[in-house]
Amino acid sequence: MVRQIQDDVPRALADEPDAVHRLRTSVRRLRNVLAAFRRYLDRDAAAALRARLKEWGDVLGQARDLEVRAQQAAAAADAAGLDDQPRSALVDPLRAAHLHAHDEAVRWTRSEHSRDLDRLLTEWATLPRLGARAGRPAKKAARRTAHRQAVRTLRTAPRLADPDAAHELRKAARRLRHTCDAVTREPVGLLGKGTKDLGSVGHRIQSVLGDHRDALLLAGHVRDHARAYAHDPRVYDGVVDLCQGLALAALADLPAALADLERRARD
Repeated sequence: MVRQIQDDVPRALADEPDAVHRLRTSVRRLRNVLAAFRRYLDRDAAAALRARLKEWGDVLGQARDLEVRAQQAAAAADAAGLDDQPRSALVDPLRAAHLHAHDEAVRWTRSEHSRDLDRLLTEWATLPRLGARAGRPAKKAARRTAHRQAVRTLRTAPRLADPDAAHELRKAARRLRHTCDAVTREPVGLLGKGTKDLGSVGHRIQSVLGDHRDALLLAGHVRDHARAYAHDPRVYDGVVDLCQGLALAALADLPAALADLERRARD
């Protein structure tokens, strides 16, 4: 995972397509794995590394979120048949904000903070900071950790009426996915198909809720933009309606995905 992060940096700095997304995902994956396996690690050292990774991830997230919102705003404007002038008024500021956020991400990634973090990651890759439980059988620890993350995800689901709970469920599902990936993919490959399938369901839930959240956030952004629009704000009604429809449609697969996770967590 450390090597993947280091390999992703040059492409992200060059703003190659999806490169910031890949780097952000690699950073999140390591943060989630450190959290999931914290009982087998030096907790203080792991928490300190996670905090450093979060700082970097937040900067990358600003750039990535604006990139996605600009793309989605353009697609929604086109689907709603928005004319060129209101389309540009909506999309162009998002693209400009993305470029600024990417510059900030580049600045952080080239800073002394980043160099310190890179040295710390290399130290962890060479000599992980392990805890007292690290001597336990690896397969049993991996299986218990994956199952624990599945249960944690399911415990979040009953509070879905609360928007914050939906966000927490998405994050829990993402950690489940990253945990399962960490113990099933090479070069680790400790566990097999059952754990891979568990991770796939986590990814499914994460994707559903991610699409839902993105659509709702875009609808809110368009509404705010419309209020400040110098001309007729009603031209954006079709875009808002489209986004709300996408948000609703995204949730259609969630009950089946949660039922699948509950079944697999019992196996």
